[in-house]
Amino acid sequence: LCLGVGAALAWGLHDFCVRGVSQSSGVFASILTVFASGIVILIGVAVLFGDPKLMSAQCYQLSIASGLSFAVGGVALYIAFTIGPVRLVAPIIGAYPILLVGWTAASGAPVSVIQWIAILTILIGVGGVAALSDDSTQSPHHRKAIIWALTAAVGFAATFGFGQAAVAVGDEALSMLITRTVAFGTVLTVAIIGHQQIKPAKAQVPILLGMGGLDTLAMGCVSLAGLWPHSEYAAVTSSVFGIVTIILAWAFLNEPMTRAHWGFVSLTFLGILGLGLLG
Repeated sequence: LCLGVGAALAWGLHDFCVRGVSQSSGVFASILTVFASGIVILIGVAVLFGDPKLMSAQCYQLSIASGLSFAVGGVALYIAFTIGPVRLVAPIIGAYPILLVGWTAASGAPVSVIQWIAILTILIGVGGVAALSDDSTQSPHHRKAIIWALTAAVGFAATFGFGQAAVAVGDEALSMLITRTVAFGTVLTVAIIGHQQIKPAKAQVPILLGMGGLDTLAMGCVSLAGLWPHSEYAAVTSSVFGIVTIILAWAFLNEPMTRAHWGFVSLTFLGILGLGLLG
């Protein structure tokens, strides 16, 4: 739980910065700089604390899968926050625990009544935020933002699942380094093929480096939780990062929030917490 809360605070601040830097430097330039700074940090951690002897073939495979998922989730998140309001995007991305429960149900494991109630609560909350955020002038952008936010949720659900499984059968630092390196390589390849800007604005570099540190810290917290029982609690509690992002956007970006918005947002994240902690 503590690791999850730490990750939520770090990701909340990271995502608050996404809109500004991605609009100035572009999505791919921003995320590549963030990933690269994280790789530098993890290289240092791996050199000091990593043990290659603990790495197994399964760990390598899971780490690579986590990296590919992280690339998809990261790009989708940046695009979603760039084109959509935070109050709409953050709850949808944070609702990824629903996918974990869905996987559990598909595998034949029983899903409790409390979990179904929590899922319904999340759907009502997200649906309410989406309805309140819709208007005649911005709805096309909102629809695109919803699609990208859903893609990010799928990507992060897979990232956390593969990542926690990897650290459970291998070295934590090396596993996270492989994951981030694969994600960086995947995004760079897509950017080059798509002729996207990959060099960030100089003024944004310090912020992007700080964001890389926050993102690495958060991902490390969630992945390290795989060493303890009920590691899913960290993934669930970290998903309330959206509350931090929404509050910061309301306070500093002047994004309008009515009482109804606050009500549906609160309902969404109460459902998320209930899904993981009470189900």
